[in-house]
Amino acid sequence: MSLPLQLLLGLWVGVAGLMPGVSGSAFLVLFGVYRPLTTALAQPTVNPAGNLRRFGPFFLAAAIGLLLASRLLAVVFTRHAVPTTFLFMGLMLGLLPNLIRQAGGSTRSRAAWLPFVVTLGLCAALAWYRRHLAPPDAALTPGWPLWTVIGAGIGLGSILPGLSVSFLIIYLGVYSPLLHGVAHLDLAILLPVAFGAVTTILLFARLANWLFLRAEVPTVRGILGLITGSLWLVFPGWPEGRAKILCLALLTGGFGLSTLLNRWVAAPPLESEPPPSTPLLPENQVKPPGLDAARAKFVPPPRQPDETGR
Repeated sequence: MSLPLQLLLGLWVGVAGLMPGVSGSAFLVLFGVYRPLTTALAQPTVNPAGNLRRFGPFFLAAAIGLLLASRLLAVVFTRHAVPTTFLFMGLMLGLLPNLIRQAGGSTRSRAAWLPFVVTLGLCAALAWYRRHLAPPDAALTPGWPLWTVIGAGIGLGSILPGLSVSFLIIYLGVYSPLLHGVAHLDLAILLPVAFGAVTTILLFARLANWLFLRAEVPTVRGILGLITGSLWLVFPGWPEGRAKILCLALLTGGFGLSTLLNRWVAAPPLESEPPPSTPLLPENQVKPPGLDAARAKFVPPPRQPDETGR
């Protein structure tokens, strides 16, 4: 990948990191960067200098995109929280058609939808707790533990295509403080968020790679349940008067934009690799009948008779 394209991709991934409904990791899949990047993150001690030269510009551009997005969103979300939430909901709704197709799978077993039920149930349990068990007007007190958990969620969302935890952050009431902290480089917020995100990425990069290679359908169903529950959690209710028209327009526009983006992104599947124990044959070599392809090139030539005719 050329340096300008890598910088643009990193910038977009940074912007998408704070916007619900926009999956930066899906664009990594589109441009063929997802597998090499997650492999490098899963094995940080293997060729660190080479990986730094290869992906350093991408991470730098992602950091710049994150900073720019936080400054813009901090102003917009603080002044227009409800309309912005409807825009985010439209962006998130645009993910659903693609996720539903991926979640279809080839099995009709009810147990196969267990990941969807679990993640949707967790959102329902969170809503029930906040409404019935939490003290009235109780607000979370942001501190190092909470920011670390939020950073871990952001890190997990950055390596699982389609996953976004921003709606949960909005529901917990710490989205605006997070944006202001990132925009103003508040170390009390940046350090724990960065610690949680980096730690999660390093720990789960290999697992995320494995999930989408070996268990893609259950993983997508779990993400689908989380997105569905998140939409239910953050729905602010329809406003009155002209604000309702504006919110409906933003919801529709966000859905249309997200649908177009995801149609473009969803075309290339995740690339798969052959098992490491199976050697590859040259392209022009044909597998002999009755022999395993991996042993074809080791078949000894027929024995030639010597001068005595033996």
